[in-house]
Amino acid sequence: MGGKAHQAVDDLSLVIGAGQTYGLMGESGCGKSTLGRIITRLIPASSGEVLYDGVNLLSLSNRQVKPYRKKIQMLFQHPDTSLNPHMTILDSLREPFLLHALQGKENMDDVIRTHIQPYGIQPELLERRASQVSGGQIQRIVLARVMLLQPEFIVLDEPTSMLDVSVQAQVMELLRQTQLRTGVSYLLISHDLDLLRHASDHIGIMRAGKLLEQGETERVFCQPEHPYTRELIRQFAAMRDRSGIPGFQ
Repeated sequence: MGGKAHQAVDDLSLVIGAGQTYGLMGESGCGKSTLGRIITRLIPASSGEVLYDGVNLLSLSNRQVKPYRKKIQMLFQHPDTSLNPHMTILDSLREPFLLHALQGKENMDDVIRTHIQPYGIQPELLERRASQVSGGQIQRIVLARVMLLQPEFIVLDEPTSMLDVSVQAQVMELLRQTQLRTGVSYLLISHDLDLLRHASDHIGIMRAGKLLEQGETERVFCQPEHPYTRELIRQFAAMRDRSGIPGFQ
């Protein structure tokens, strides 16, 4: 097309430990969602490494990376786009068994009905289609489907931004309980500082494709080092005070 190339992510390094949540904060267009898609191999990277148990995922062919697909998953900002609108919820939950040859395939419907219980999914929803359930229910369904694969790491790309405020805290608590039960690690991408402070062990601040500051969440919030971080926290606190909205609980 002859247009100028845009470098979405540049000179960025972070580490996410087992069972931890790393919160990634940045304005729209800063490259945080691009980073999540690079990690999960949904889009290519021109350079760099994504190391998982010492293996550089970016160096693997599509065939070689297939065993890692179960271990590394992603929840999208628009969860309904992850479900086929022409399929029932039960059919969508059957897909991991059919695509990845999971154990229990011979009685997968019974496995599914047991599996969905911790996710607050009522059995009667299984016969409905995505258009017949709420956004909060869809996010629960998508999470339950992902967890059928028993992943070790999930990229959460703005997992609550499309949900009603009353449902956001419920979904974040579900994610927390899932992490406690399974030990899964999260990369939590969000522009909501309150949410990230509440949910993250470590936090990174991105701007224009670069990671300006990172560290333990409370240290970054209480003793921000970069001027951009300090200004973000100041602006967010002022906006919250003007709106009268309490912090994320």
